[in-house]
Amino acid sequence: MDLMWSRIYDVILKTLSCGDNYVIQAMKKNQMYRLNCFEVFGFDILLDSDLKPWLVEVNLSPSLSPESPLDMTIKQNLLLNTWNLCGLKRFDRRKESLNKLKFRAKNSAFSNNASSKAKAYQGNHALAGSIPIPQTGANEVMMPGFHPNP
Repeated sequence: MDLMWSRIYDVILKTLSCGDNYVIQAMKKNQMYRLNCFEVFGFDILLDSDLKPWLVEVNLSPSLSPESPLDMTIKQNLLLNTWNLCGLKRFDRRKESLNKLKFRAKNSAFSNNASSKAKAYQGNHALAGSIPIPQTGANEVMMPGFHPNP
């Protein structure tokens, strides 16, 4: 069984390496960084009587709608693993809004300069101005099995 799975992994890795040059050219053309995005591929693999894997097709946008309870479990685990690999963290907009209000109230007593408040807030938040990261509750899970990277 381990030999069969190692052969399947081998087929998948060889298939992905075939398209690597196209991805690198597109990244250079669009001036993108390799970790800016991700894609979920669906590999259809056929096993012959000797358990040798044969690649049938690669789906660029596999269907994630479940058709049975088993399918639901498989696709839920696929999404959880994808989110964990991407390092996604839970974002609670309500908690972040409370954090902003507390921060503003705390600093309004010490400083009346609006620009210094903005600079202080940007200094305390990694992605200030785009998607702020909450200071509390960042490690809570969205779904069972979802573990954000530390």
